[in-house]
Amino acid sequence: MNEGTRVLDREDDDPDEAVVVHQPEKTIADWEYEVDGETYTTAESNPEYDPNEQLVVIAFLDQLTKEWPDWEDVPPGGLFDGVREHGIDYYGFPESRLTVVDEEADAASVPEEFETITDRLEENGFEVTEDTETATLTVEKYGSEYIVSSDGSVEGEEGLRNRVVSIVNRYL
Repeated sequence: MNEGTRVLDREDDDPDEAVVVHQPEKTIADWEYEVDGETYTTAESNPEYDPNEQLVVIAFLDQLTKEWPDWEDVPPGGLFDGVREHGIDYYGFPESRLTVVDEEADAASVPEEFETITDRLEENGFEVTEDTETATLTVEKYGSEYIVSSDGSVEGEEGLRNRVVSIVNRYL
């Protein structure tokens, strides 16, 4: 992840978009911050991550835009200094906790064929949920879950995956 990359927190059910403002040569065990007079490391706040994982410093897009409207005009290497100069809050995260915002996925649309695919999957006893934001179908049966993307790819464990792939390939 480079400075200027837009990211989301994988662990947040409703994440706010953020921007990478700094990627120092530090691990999450090296980054310290203070809360109510107590000092913590990002590793202590993220015990399920390897303390030697790469640190990524982010600022939330809403605050960036509000406090520093022309932040996008600054070269990526100047973001961290600018964030501090403008008094914008910033946070250290383990790199693997963040996912890059896929602007193409944001612009994706749900294929018309999803309606037929949903009908066929439900006829085969699958429970299907459509997510229009990500243009995906979540398909479940017998405790197994599969994600069908608008391009026809199917993610999920073996088991009933071949049946899902077969139905998707027939209509998409």
